[in-house]
Amino acid sequence: MPNTIALLREIQRIDLLVDALLKEEAQYRASLAGSGEELGGMTAEVEVLEAEVLELTTQKKEKEDRVRQNKERIEKDQTRLSEIKNDKQYKAVNKEISNAEKSNRLLGMEIDALSDKLTEKENEFNEQQGRLSEKDAALGGMKEDLAGKEALWAGTREGLDAERAGIAKDIKPQIISRYERIKSRRGGIGIVNVADETCLGCYIQIPPQIYIHLLKNTSELIDCPHCHRMLYFAAEKQEGEDAAASPSEKSPEPALAVEAAEEVTPEEVAPEEVAPEEVASPVDSTPEETQAE
Repeated sequence: MPNTIALLREIQRIDLLVDALLKEEAQYRASLAGSGEELGGMTAEVEVLEAEVLELTTQKKEKEDRVRQNKERIEKDQTRLSEIKNDKQYKAVNKEISNAEKSNRLLGMEIDALSDKLTEKENEFNEQQGRLSEKDAALGGMKEDLAGKEALWAGTREGLDAERAGIAKDIKPQIISRYERIKSRRGGIGIVNVADETCLGCYIQIPPQIYIHLLKNTSELIDCPHCHRMLYFAAEKQEGEDAAASPSEKSPEPALAVEAAEEVTPEEVAPEEVAPEEVASPVDSTPEETQAE
């Protein structure tokens, strides 16, 4: 039967896979929510542009109507001129014609400016509308993919949980509880390797006597005196220990792209107060916690 250290390493390997799986799911859902918010913002921008296009179109039409009305008035006044006998009245009508023509020239300039502005705004609206359509289609695809991903996540998690339970039954409950407490306080890492007399959890050198004891007693549970993680010595990494990049690797389902757990820096693992029963050493480890299963 594998010793307790080997079993705990397997438990941690599975826990890292589960953590990575949960991280992937959270990232996907966050991306989905972010895309939804972005789509909402783009929709609001399109609505603003649409309102601006409508306003410019209305202004242009109003000025074009005024030009048309002025032309009708000019034509009517020009017809009246041939019938007017009074010089004073003739000059008054002629002035009205001149003013109307001047107004139309100004209106024509304003219409040209509005036309340019309207064309620019319509182009901006069409471009934004195109981007909105693309974003909406992409979001729709993500939503359609979600159902399949949820099934894969659930299936992978179920398989990992079953594998973990099968291993945990061969470990004493108090040792599992101890591992869980350490893991919860130390960034999800409860047991770490030692290399060159250095704990690879907090990257602080351990006392030589502890290191020597680890080399001689590979099945004994000893805690790091600095970060209080459980320690073990292994010249080579256990097969599958770095499989956190693919939590579906042992499942017949297609593997998910899950990132491996990140290394914890010394700053993240500042020593905390740990109850005496949680800290084992070569001197005070109890037989229950130090004997291999």
